[in-house]
This record gives sequence, structure tokens and C-alpha cells, in this order.
Amino acid sequence: MSRPLRLLLISYYYPPAGGPGVRRVEMLLRHLPPEVDATVLTATVEDYQAYSPLRTPLDERRLQAAPGLHRLRSSVPEGLFRVLVSCRLLGAARWMFVPDVAGKWRRRVVETAARLHRQNPFDVIFSTAPPFSAALAGRDCARRLGLPWVSDLRDLWTGYLLGSWPTRFHYRREQVLERSILKEAATTVMVTPGSREWMLRQHPFLAPERIACVTNGYLASEFPPAALPATGALVVVHTGSLFDARDAGGPLRRFARGRSFRPRQVDTATHSLVPLLAALEQLQDPRVKLRHLGPPPDSGSLARLASSPVQGQVRLLGYRPHAETLAELVQADAAYLCLANALDEPRNELVPQKTYEYLGARCPVLAPIQEGDARDFLEQAGTGCCTPPYDTAALTEALRALLRAKLEGRPAVSPREDCIRRFEWSQLAGKLLGVLDQAASRPSVNVCVG
Repeated sequence: MSRPLRLLLISYYYPPAGGPGVRRVEMLLRHLPPEVDATVLTATVEDYQAYSPLRTPLDERRLQAAPGLHRLRSSVPEGLFRVLVSCRLLGAARWMFVPDVAGKWRRRVVETAARLHRQNPFDVIFSTAPPFSAALAGRDCARRLGLPWVSDLRDLWTGYLLGSWPTRFHYRREQVLERSILKEAATTVMVTPGSREWMLRQHPFLAPERIACVTNGYLASEFPPAALPATGALVVVHTGSLFDARDAGGPLRRFARGRSFRPRQVDTATHSLVPLLAALEQLQDPRVKLRHLGPPPDSGSLARLASSPVQGQVRLLGYRPHAETLAELVQADAAYLCLANALDEPRNELVPQKTYEYLGARCPVLAPIQEGDARDFLEQAGTGCCTPPYDTAALTEALRALLRAKLEGRPAVSPREDCIRRFEWSQLAGKLLGVLDQAASRPSVNVCVG
């Protein structure tokens, strides 16, 4: 940094909430240079408990308090959400709140930002979304304070592959909001090259220099020393969430859950353990074990597993602390990555956070996924054992090759360190800070902050 920088960071989610979005904020703040003075506006723990679409438990050990941290109530209707949760219809809130439930929080962010700016002026605003009310809060703060603003979109908004809306009207309304974000932000940051390209294709008014890509990543110091894997067995680990078909359901259920309109065609059946279970059944070798760390698998995987001859080779371990998950990865012989398929499209822009931790663990990655950013990253890093999504024979052969390498005592893959290290958070945070510094260097406009 060439000068001190006062940063206003707007993120609805923050520890003790979990998820990749929180991880991104944490790593940015951890790697800020001393010249950056950050103020964080976020929601309260009560808000996370009342409405948690991320389905990740709170970790009170990660509850952070700091002079620059301000928690603002979202005032979500807790009673309504309890009823909806009991009926498994939490998504019905999408009918009532556009774009999400954080509208009141957004207004409080703007008022708090104006007050803090009067006391000690900021240089630049950084918002990270979803929820997309955080992006709207960044836009409104930029208008109110006359400051440059960087909008971080961790997911595509109306272009999200798994996105769905109550009606086409709701979708069109959010498209209008999205365009206002893209037009007013000094820079929009996307997390994959494919999502950046999607934005440029869908929004011709966007100049390429106004949209950047800063991926998610891994923190090398968090990985424990590699331990010797279990002898005589090939251990495959999957971490994180899987798609649950109950999230879709029939037309009536999708209508009630506010998910009737889907602008992109997607096959979610591949975002499950079913392809790997089918390969294990075809391989017929009890020396191959699967360990799943995360929420319960999708209903399709559970149904397949209940009657599968490989049931005894699979362990469902549930949620585990992040440190324990990383320890499992470095001890594993391979990791498993699956994604929903983008139909009638040549490439898939989705790259879940687990992908970067798989890269950080330097382990082989079994990935029955289509062409796209995730496959590119794995193949460039030299750790990908990639197959087409529905090619059970190819996935079975990949398992057989990994087992053969294990029994012969030789490496199954050759990781390329230069490709992997570009995803270290220290590298990525420096790139993101360069975007912030460049935005802060642009002239501000004069507005009233009273």
C-alpha cells in the first residue's frame, strides 16, 4: 500500500456464522497490511440463528469482537421463520422479500456508515454478497457517502446456475437491481473466470476493466503435517454439502418454496454421491473406503446407499470442525468432487470452496464433472482424476488406478506447485487489495452525509 487506507467492509455473514462467504471475509481481514484500517458492518448472531439458509451450524468459538466490528440487527420475523422451518418451507420467504430478508439491515448499514464516516472518513467501500442486500447496502453507502465502492459477488446473481425464483416477475425485479449494482460499482469482483465471462456476455455495458476475478483459496498454515494413510486401503474423502432433491420436489412444492422459475437448465443428479457409489459397486473391492464429512448426503445418495452392497465401505461422519476436516484430507488417498451439470452449455463456472482445500492438500481428486473452471483448476494443478459426469466405467477405472498406485507405493498424481500456490489466501488477498487500492485512488463525488 502506498498510503493508509480506511476501509468500510459490509458483509451480512461473519463469525460465528460459517460457509465460504465468511471464510472469504476472514482471510481478507487476516491478510490486510497494517496500513489498512478496516471497519466491518455485519448482522448479529441472533439473525444467523433466526434465518440460516446456509444450513451450517454456528461455531461460538469463532465469535469475534473487535473495535472495528459493528453488529446490526436485521429484525427478521423470527416467528414466521420458525413456522416455515417446521413445515420445511423456509424458501417461501422468497415470495415476500426481494431480494432477501436483509432489507432492514441494509438501511441500518447505511445510517451507521454515514455516522461513522462523519467521525472518521472512509476511503473505499467493499461489500460482499450474497445475501444481495449486502451489495445494495454497498451501493446505497456509495451514493450517500460519495465514495468509490467495490462489489464482491461470490455467486452470480440472476445468472447463478442453481438459482430459482418464485416467478418470472421476481426474477426480472432482481435483474433490475443487479444492473444497478454493476453500473454503479467502481469494480465488480467475481470468484471464477467463468462467472466473470458470464457477466461480460450478459451485460454488454460492462467494460472488461471494471470486472475482476479473485477466486477463493486455502490457507497453507492450517493444514496439519501429512500423516501416513491407512495401509491396505484406499481412503476417499468428500467434504461439504451435496444437492438434496428435496430442495426441488414437485411443481407444487417448488411453487410453495418460491422456486418455480429457473432461468438456466441444470441437472442436479450429478451433485451427489451416487456416481461414486455406482463406481464402487462396479469395482467390487472392499479395500476402497469412502468417508463423508458434512451435512447428511442428498436423499438420492441415501436411498442408493441403503440397498448398496458397498454400504459397509461408507462412513457418514456429519459436521466436523474445519481443522478436523483438513486433517482428514491430508491423510486421505483421494478426495471426491461432484457438481451439478449445466445443461445445453459447454462449460460450468461453479467452483465450490472445497475445491481449493483439495488443491491445498495436494491429494488426487476424483471428479466426474463437465468441462469448466473446476476441471481446469484441477487439471492445471496436476491433481485431477477427471471423468465425464455419467461415465461410471471411467470413474471405476480411475479408482482402480488410484488403488494400484497405493498398493505399489507410488504417487498417483504429480502436483504442480506453481499452479497450486496461486490459490493461497495471501496471494489472493493481495490481489483483492490491489483492486481496493485502485478504486480508492479514483476521485470521489460530493454528496451530503448528514
